[in-house]
Amino acid sequence: MKKFLILFLAGTLLSGIALAQNYDNILSYSLNGTPLHGVKIKTNLPFVPDGGMPTITIKGYNYGTSDPISLTLVYYVWWNPASNDPGTYYFYNPRLSSSGAYTPSVYLSNEGGKVVIYINDKSYFQRFTVSAFGQGDNETLSWFQGWTAVDEPLTGTNTVSIPYRNRLAGDVFMPGSSRWNDNGVGIGTTNLNGYKLAVNGKIRAHEIKVETANWPDYVFTKSYQLPRLQETEKHIREKGHLPGIPSAEEVKTNGIDLGEMNAKLLQKIEELTLYIIDLEKRVKTIETKK
Repeated sequence: MKKFLILFLAGTLLSGIALAQNYDNILSYSLNGTPLHGVKIKTNLPFVPDGGMPTITIKGYNYGTSDPISLTLVYYVWWNPASNDPGTYYFYNPRLSSSGAYTPSVYLSNEGGKVVIYINDKSYFQRFTVSAFGQGDNETLSWFQGWTAVDEPLTGTNTVSIPYRNRLAGDVFMPGSSRWNDNGVGIGTTNLNGYKLAVNGKIRAHEIKVETANWPDYVFTKSYQLPRLQETEKHIREKGHLPGIPSAEEVKTNGIDLGEMNAKLLQKIEELTLYIIDLEKRVKTIETKK
């Protein structure tokens, strides 16, 4: 009976290990100083195709920048099955996501047939723990044991930089009463009012391009009826602004459309040009008669 119980417990333990998929705190790293090169995490994950799809998490504290560390890394090793050549092995679509405030450059590499994770950052007083999840067809417990972290340069092959990818859904609220969702972006305001970009404050830019149709080249066509100056004068006296141009009160209430306003201003400039041309002709006619 005692022998049976021992065998039963051993079998249960082994089956639990075989089914284990979460590997917590595989490695703990801390350095009370600044690394010379960076942080190289030497795993025991083999650089072979079809050998698992690990999810690796790095969580900790980056004291040098006062940032929490929360990185999630995924990758897969693939190759050209037709050639069956180890020289064709490569990291397929590696991705890195951060839910913390620390986003260093991170690389994957092959060193001696084992996967290396390289954090290319020289951070002061950094500490973190590394965990993993895996459910590959050929996975073994030994792959997730004996990992180390060292201050060494990256010397492997098949090295790739891991791109960051983060997605957010729904309403994203940011400091300064700002909001981002599928409908648009509000900066300094959470009320978009139907606009793709709503800003409550000043904007400074090197260049702004506004696309608009109906540019007023039509002013120079023969069919265009140039307003009589008497009519323009009457409108100014009655309304206090040029025809076709919004009043100061309208602008204060509704703002202006940059593309539309530039087109209207150009229209007035072109009309003014025609007035000047006509005036010059009249002056020349008068001078000729003298």
